Amino acid sequence: MKKFRISLFGYCKKQVNAYVLSLRKDYEKELSKGKDRLWEVNAENRELKAKLLEYQERLSKYGEQELYISKALVKAEESAQAILRESYQKIEIERLKINQEKEKWKTREKEIMKQLLDFQNKAYELMESFQSEINYLTSKELMLADGEDNDSRTEISKDLLSIS
Repeated sequence: MKKFRISLFGYCKKQVNAYVLSLRKDYEKELSKGKDRLWEVNAENRELKAKLLEYQERLSKYGEQELYISKALVKAEESAQAILRESYQKIEIERLKINQEKEKWKTREKEIMKQLLDFQNKAYELMESFQSEINYLTSKELMLADGEDNDSRTEISKDLLSIS
């Protein structure tokens, strides 16, 4: 609090005027600072509003992109599921075909084994038949050769028997 000198009609006019002038200068200085700060704040506000608009536009674009990407992902997932189902169906069809082919080959194998056994039996029968013929011819030859000596006859029958 400022104290003024007292003069004839009250306070000293010069001091009061000087004090009011200093207050005015201080007030104008502060007012100027406030105006400058107001201009700065307004400029900053405009910048922030511009950034806000830019960010809102970006956010909107990102939202659209997110929607597009999510739709694409859903379609990709559906396509992948369809491909998997189709693949599993193809696998099952191929498995059935392979099993049918396997059964055909098993049947064919059984037929071939049966044919081999039949062939083996026929071969044995044929060999037995030939053995009977050989034995018959050998005994017939031995009877005819009765006139020859016993030693040569024994050797011939041994040779013929060893062949059979």
